[in-house]
Amino acid sequence: MSHVSADEAPLLSIVSVTWNAPEWVERLYRSLAARTADPYELIVVDNASDEPTRRLNVAEQQVGRLRLVQNEENRLWAPACNQGLELVDDRSRYVLLLNPDCEVLRDDWVQRLAAVLDADPRVAVTGTALNWKRIGPVFGCVDGSMFFMRREAFDEIGLLDAERYPWNGSPYDWCARAWARGWIYRRCAEDPPFLVHHHQKSVIASGEEHPWRRVNVEAMYLRAGLVPTRPHRSGVWLRKKLGRPRFFDPDFPAADAPDSLPSRAPRPRAQNS
Repeated sequence: MSHVSADEAPLLSIVSVTWNAPEWVERLYRSLAARTADPYELIVVDNASDEPTRRLNVAEQQVGRLRLVQNEENRLWAPACNQGLELVDDRSRYVLLLNPDCEVLRDDWVQRLAAVLDADPRVAVTGTALNWKRIGPVFGCVDGSMFFMRREAFDEIGLLDAERYPWNGSPYDWCARAWARGWIYRRCAEDPPFLVHHHQKSVIASGEEHPWRRVNVEAMYLRAGLVPTRPHRSGVWLRKKLGRPRFFDPDFPAADAPDSLPSRAPRPRAQNS
């Protein structure tokens, strides 16, 4: 068990939003405890789950394995994430949004994610999955199920836009705002797999209609001060022919791609004084 004591600085702050599916939530907790050697804190925001999940969360809280925020109504994903993000330890080096139906498979999972950020100071966020949008200059986002942020980037970009995108869409918006400030994002390689997302277990367990909304990334880009572009499909074809850089999805036009690609690299980040 690697949870931090009151006077110990965590390397990583994890925020997870629970909503029923207690058997999957328990798998996450057990895998985190068994496979995380670095000091971390776990902040859980519960969105009015049924009694089994509430009992599980309270039991974990009582033994000091997590900090719990209990909502009496389902506030949806992004607002609940923000509740947790507002509580993260100021000393954490990394901040992670992690879905409750994820499971850690390897002991080096934190190091694998952190290596992507440490390899390039421009990278604000990484994860094992990207959501592709064929609209530049950002071309999508890191999937919100595993959203591993550099602390400096989180402090600069801030919380999710929970008012406009309470359930889905806020990771696109966060990445657009980060891109406009000179940050980029990258995918972390999964060879071998180290962190798995079992997908939609809370929605299935709750038996409620999935509240997805259409994502208008062009509006997000404009709001962030970016100019949306729609490159020709030949750019995607060329990217595949050029090969797969280490931390990128093969279909993602990399920020440092050759000039022949129809994507614009962000401006270099200025060093903080």
